[in-house]
Amino acid sequence: MTTFSRAITILFYIIVLCLFSLQAQSQNIIIENDVSTLNLKKNIEYLVDKKGNLTLEDVLHKKDDFVTVTFPFGAGFSKDVHWFRFTLQREQDAEKDWLLAVNPTYLDSVKLYRPVGDNEHYSEDEVGDQLPARSRTSNSILTLFSFPITLADTRPHTFYIRLQTESSTLLQLTLRTKLAAELAKSSLTLKSGIEIGGWLMLCLYACVMSWLSKNNAYILSCLYVIGCMIRRLHISGIAAQYIFPNDPFLVGLLAPLGVCLMISGITVFIMAFFKTNTNFKYLHLFLIFELGLVFVAFISIFLGKYNSVAPIMFFSVLILFTILSFIIWKGVTLGIAGSRSLFWGFLIFFLLNGSAAIITASNISTPPLLLEMPELSSFIFIILMYQGLYQHKKAEDDRNKNLEIKIKLAHKNTEMEKKLRVDQSNFMMLITHELKTPLTVIDSVLQTLDIERINISSALAERHNIIKKSIDELNSLINTTLMTEHSESKNFSPIPEKMDAYQSIHKVITQLSIKEQEYLLKIPRKLSVYADPSLLKLVLSNLLMNAVKYKTPDSVISIDINETIQKNKSGTLIAISNYYDSEIEPNPEIWFHKYYRQLDTPNIQGFGLGLYLTKAIIDAHSGLIKCHTEKEQNLWKITFEVWFPSLEKDQDLSRI
Repeated sequence: MTTFSRAITILFYIIVLCLFSLQAQSQNIIIENDVSTLNLKKNIEYLVDKKGNLTLEDVLHKKDDFVTVTFPFGAGFSKDVHWFRFTLQREQDAEKDWLLAVNPTYLDSVKLYRPVGDNEHYSEDEVGDQLPARSRTSNSILTLFSFPITLADTRPHTFYIRLQTESSTLLQLTLRTKLAAELAKSSLTLKSGIEIGGWLMLCLYACVMSWLSKNNAYILSCLYVIGCMIRRLHISGIAAQYIFPNDPFLVGLLAPLGVCLMISGITVFIMAFFKTNTNFKYLHLFLIFELGLVFVAFISIFLGKYNSVAPIMFFSVLILFTILSFIIWKGVTLGIAGSRSLFWGFLIFFLLNGSAAIITASNISTPPLLLEMPELSSFIFIILMYQGLYQHKKAEDDRNKNLEIKIKLAHKNTEMEKKLRVDQSNFMMLITHELKTPLTVIDSVLQTLDIERINISSALAERHNIIKKSIDELNSLINTTLMTEHSESKNFSPIPEKMDAYQSIHKVITQLSIKEQEYLLKIPRKLSVYADPSLLKLVLSNLLMNAVKYKTPDSVISIDINETIQKNKSGTLIAISNYYDSEIEPNPEIWFHKYYRQLDTPNIQGFGLGLYLTKAIIDAHSGLIKCHTEKEQNLWKITFEVWFPSLEKDQDLSRI
């Protein structure tokens, strides 16, 4: 072999050795100089133990079964045991003593097997929230789940980790020096204290606002806030280290309790804010079902079935978030005050927490920063939630304020109307009294004239009769006006008397000069009516005058009087009917309005007070008045029915 060939062979072996050395080093985790914190993300391998029966010795014989995995590690909710293998190698001037921090701090059991001597023997340490404080590694006082690691030399050192937990199998590994661990612990404690203090302040704010606004939605939001606070106590390790250091079972309850309270809190808040029981009835049923599922998930912890129920709950939460988003969006489109703030807050909450839920329940590796985002999103959401409540309360206060203004304005208008009505009444009383005086003088003069003794023509005598009749009609109108004003200022106090019905109606017919061929009277003999004589006369006069005014030519007014029972009492019913010509169907209800006049009959005299006064008189007698219309050929048959109750045998005639 020549010198050149020998040199080429030696160079080839050197290159192969270098490549082999680089490949070996590439599978190691190198700790460089001046490094105090190192997040372990690469060059880690894992092995799944389905039955959980493998020991370290068994795992050492399965070195070729390990596969590479990227950290943070996540395998969802699983009962499988996961083994991890990684090799640490420090540089010459790097630190020798380290602490391996394990996160999150709600894992049940994490065992570290560290090499002793020549890497063939291993010592075992264990941390986990199912271990009482006295059984934990002493260095966990710095970082709750931490293992001491000493790299005495620069050789590679291989470590094994065994993970078994009932919660999510999410796993993060961080290597720190003792000083860095102390700083990290202080920072975490300060952060957790600030966060828990913030949640407590929000709870206090919710209680105060609930008391001031009388809105239960504030109190319901406290469920979500308390859930966030419990979750922070758990993931920070404060509960396991300080609150329940020797009671792992209670510590294990905190994580599912916090999650259940958060889901329940946001659900019942949305149900109360948008009143889903009335506005979204079918979705309300699903929300109740989701609350039941959350309760079942929490109870399953005590039955040892949480691993089976929790994934179902987490995936149902994704459906729940979608439904809640729809409800909030409908609130925005309907213009419900505060809905827009809730929408933006819930959108942030939905995206970040939905991602966290998928990651927690699935085999997905994710950056540690994303796992911290749900806490930030919770703060943002709760602040926007309270902003939405404030906007909702402000809008409600504005509505109440506007309503109060309208009520005050209505009262003011009512008082003005009353004053105007009093002024109008006084004016009418003054005018009618001023008219009454000259009419009385004219009437007295006419009564003193003895027409029969004066030789006058028949035409002049007829004029005298017309004048007297007109004066009587004008007196009747004035009396009706005065009585109407009196009825509004003071209620009628009728003094009923027993009267003969036939004589009462016949006197009015005679007074109104209704011809015999113009009416048909049907009345039993010896029928009595109980009413105030003067008021009964006025009622009959108004009804008969209207019948005469509005009846069609050549038609007959029908008058029927019978004894009937109304209001479980016997009484006298007077029915007066006439035929009325109109192209449209009459509306009898408006005929009883004050000053109502028929627009299609402007030439008929009257003030529109007759039926208004008639109804007031009937009401004062505790009676009834009704009007019926019936189409007959091309005419309308109008029937007014007036019922006066009979008096009891021992009843005072001065009362009804």
